[in-house]
Amino acid sequence: MRFVLLFLVAVATATAQTNDVAKVRVTGDRVSLRATPELDGELLDRAMRGEEMVYFQHTNGWVAIQAPDSLNFWVSEQYIENGVVKPEKLNVRSGPSLNYNVVAVVNRGDLLSLRGEFNSWLKIAPPIGSYVWISEDYVDIIEPPKPEPPPVVIPEPAPIPGPEPVVEKIEEPEEELPPLMLVLDESKPQGKKDKLPGILRRANPGLYKLVMIVGDIEEPICLVRGRESQLEKMLNRSLLIEGSIYWVKDVDLPVIQPEKINLDPIISE
Repeated sequence: MRFVLLFLVAVATATAQTNDVAKVRVTGDRVSLRATPELDGELLDRAMRGEEMVYFQHTNGWVAIQAPDSLNFWVSEQYIENGVVKPEKLNVRSGPSLNYNVVAVVNRGDLLSLRGEFNSWLKIAPPIGSYVWISEDYVDIIEPPKPEPPPVVIPEPAPIPGPEPVVEKIEEPEEELPPLMLVLDESKPQGKKDKLPGILRRANPGLYKLVMIVGDIEEPICLVRGRESQLEKMLNRSLLIEGSIYWVKDVDLPVIQPEKINLDPIISE
């Protein structure tokens, strides 16, 4: 079966180049870094004029940036063994209690950098891919240089097979997927087949995400890489996506390349 390698610019010569990602430069003095994108969001730290940080996304006047290493985050001690995460997914919080904001989510097997403990909570360094928020009024976005075209021809993804009663089949010309500036994590298995359920939302440009709604909280499950013309029609729908799973550096969530999409599936417990 044909499938596309998700990250066309992930060539070996660029994996260690920090200049190959978008950044922001702070233009104000003592600018607030917050846990959520709002003025009354929890204050975590201050950024100084001229500091540069890795850019993730922006929304409603706020910019998500990579959490500085100077920050301390917290996880419940009962879910950690020798610095390794035990549950499937674990919330990382801005302080040592359930009253603090969730600032990241780590996965089973992730190794955390421990810095201390308080009561039944462990102080850790910000996990890779965790981010905080800064007002866009006090930053300039620095675009990375354009990558050279890859010297190989990558096949386009196969169309979603069909027909099946519960499978969405889109009859339209195939569109070229734009390259994403992400780097495959060679330490993790790539291309493994899996089925992931959730509700489809927009994520970073070029990507979507599956989320699971628990009460008033949306927990992200995975990112989705596919054709925009097809996935836009499925936004906010309950899906069961079958496809290949990939892992990239500095991103906590797996990325799935759809091969079959079941709309409004019935999931057995």
